[in-house]
Amino acid sequence: MTALRGLWLMLAAGCYSPTPVEGAACTTQGECPSPLVCSQGMCVAHVLPDAALDAFACTPIATAAGAITAPVFTPTIDGDLEDWPTCFITLDTTTGIVIDHGAMNMYPTGTFSVAHDATHLYVAAEVHGVLPLGDAAPPAIYQNNSISFYIDGDGSFLSAAYDSDAAQIVIDHANQRQVFHSGTPVDRPNITSAARTTGSVFTIELAVEPSTFGLTSFDSTMGFDIGFEGGDGTQQTSEVYWYQRCNLPTCGCSNGTTAAPYCDAREFGIVTLK
Repeated sequence: MTALRGLWLMLAAGCYSPTPVEGAACTTQGECPSPLVCSQGMCVAHVLPDAALDAFACTPIATAAGAITAPVFTPTIDGDLEDWPTCFITLDTTTGIVIDHGAMNMYPTGTFSVAHDATHLYVAAEVHGVLPLGDAAPPAIYQNNSISFYIDGDGSFLSAAYDSDAAQIVIDHANQRQVFHSGTPVDRPNITSAARTTGSVFTIELAVEPSTFGLTSFDSTMGFDIGFEGGDGTQQTSEVYWYQRCNLPTCGCSNGTTAAPYCDAREFGIVTLK
């Protein structure tokens, strides 16, 4: 009788409230019942771990400032990151380089990872974007919520101008793609990508080959950078970069006011193929 009375008191006090179940779909706005958060279209308990946990978790690929390693792994390029066994690195306003073009204090945040096999370099990212995500067409897809992947295939990037084996590959939330070489739109072969979007959250996977950069093989150490871009389709509102090797006035764009990898290859970090 005493046990029944205790159970009744717990129910009366509201202690028997159901806990949201992980795995349910997010709303169209990328929302979930508290305390869950939206990740890859599903409601889950954790997306971005705190800084201490992230630093520990990313030990296998994060080696130093501006330096990561790419483990051997061949993912399925379908926009689903569940098959990635590698660690993901957090990129947000506390860990990255922020450029504000009118963001009104709203910036894309997320995580990214890298891998490789005998024939490809792979990059994956999950981004919590800023609505509206934008619907600009190529080549101006950087005005949408998008990701810029900066890659130099032979690991030599000593000048501001991109050399022949370097490229900026922009992919937006809708998997529109545009390649730039020192700011000029170009075509490059053998690029595979996939994207998935739910509300404001999107995932992108990218696969490139040495031939994408006019090479027969990648160097064991390559130039690499990545940037999450906010935009509403009419203008780019923000950029959050992983790494910036040097600052103004030593490095930077021709306008003399911005130092960024889209205009200066010397900003790239490095990725080492393990």
